[in-house]
Amino acid sequence: MEPLLISEILQATKGKLIKGDENDLVKNITIDTRRLNIGDLFIAIKGKLHDGHSFINEALKKGAKTIITEDSKLELESWKMINILQVQNTTKALGDIARYYRKRYKPIVVAITGSNGKTTTKEMAAQILARNYRIVVAPASFNNDIGVPLTILQINKETEVLILEMEMNEIGGIKSLCEIALPDIGLITNIGDTHLQFLFTRKGVIQEKSELLDAIAKKGTAILNADDPSVMEMWQGYKFKQYMTFGIERSSDMYASKIINHHENGTEFLLCGKYLTKLRVPGVYNIYNFLGAASIARLLDCKFEDIIAGIDDFKPAPMRMEQINIDGIEIINDAFNANPQSMLAALDSFASFICTGKKIAILGDMLELGDISTGLHRALGEKLPSSINVLITVGEQAKFIASGAINAGRTTEDVITCKDHQEAYKKLVDILKKGDKILVKGSRLMKLEEIITKLKDYYGNKTKTG
Repeated sequence: MEPLLISEILQATKGKLIKGDENDLVKNITIDTRRLNIGDLFIAIKGKLHDGHSFINEALKKGAKTIITEDSKLELESWKMINILQVQNTTKALGDIARYYRKRYKPIVVAITGSNGKTTTKEMAAQILARNYRIVVAPASFNNDIGVPLTILQINKETEVLILEMEMNEIGGIKSLCEIALPDIGLITNIGDTHLQFLFTRKGVIQEKSELLDAIAKKGTAILNADDPSVMEMWQGYKFKQYMTFGIERSSDMYASKIINHHENGTEFLLCGKYLTKLRVPGVYNIYNFLGAASIARLLDCKFEDIIAGIDDFKPAPMRMEQINIDGIEIINDAFNANPQSMLAALDSFASFICTGKKIAILGDMLELGDISTGLHRALGEKLPSSINVLITVGEQAKFIASGAINAGRTTEDVITCKDHQEAYKKLVDILKKGDKILVKGSRLMKLEEIITKLKDYYGNKTKTG
């Protein structure tokens, strides 16, 4: 981050200086006291679980020099030589600062949204572009009204490309992120059944994702999944400075053909009909993520040879089809998140893996699916691939995956329902043997990765990560 004057922050947020000096400089902004350095500005964000105002004194003890707060009557311990700024809403203030800061610099801003594949597409694009550009990329899944502003604040005058991921669960959410980030390129990976608790229907999901297209219409460039009917329907009527399509099933600007599936060892294919490409990530669906990333790279004038070389040693982010070997037991850790489409894609991919023992699928609740959650869980169970030998479900909704599997002909001996990950671990240990393969997948709040942590502890130091 390049320094900002307190006066600039006041201008951006329309805040009030309760105490301090408008001419002081801010060199870093944080919302987390665990990552705070001496001299930082600390913004007291009011979150769903924690209120940052409770940590203001801790921030000051660690050396924060500036505080942004909603409280005009802070009860602080005796602190001198600090700046206190009051705003109406600290989350909005963070976004306002990021928008002001974004306007100071001119990187090409790429925004990626969609129901599945956002993070993997972002990470692939970053690895490819880093060969030719000075980039800043959103860490982990910094994709909401907190993560996007914090990522923007990491750019500086030398940044050439900023790659952002955008995900909100309300109409108007992506619009507000775009008003902060001002994207030049917008990519939509796909449309699926996500956040239905808040967006209600697939049409609501389409409306939310289309806010990215609204933001870049006429002046920006769109990158669209040609194989997704909802994506291709939603962009009709828009006019862009430029647009690009990617896909497998249909004629596209960026396409893969002659695909060979090497299962857990990834895939290989011809890129645009002539460039042999090897993707070392399991799942044919990851070809779509790569094609999206390759489209970004081509728009930024990267050569095909650089794109292929840049992806050659790509490994997915943790908990996204991450391969782990624990004492001869293979685990596919895909526990970062789940919805019906991503769950089925992971199961189909896992079903094709070679296995000398049992294939065990540990599936947790898919959250935020609203009134049709039960039906979507049950439908998933009915589609469980036949090559999966044992199903373990975790959670109140996931038990309907189990009932769906039984309705489709699975025996009750091969289907185990558990209330939480602790119970699932205990049931799993009883049936595990060398040569078994395990898929672990569920929504983030289910914390299914804890099962893997317990297995690592149980088997000691016999763990290898692929």
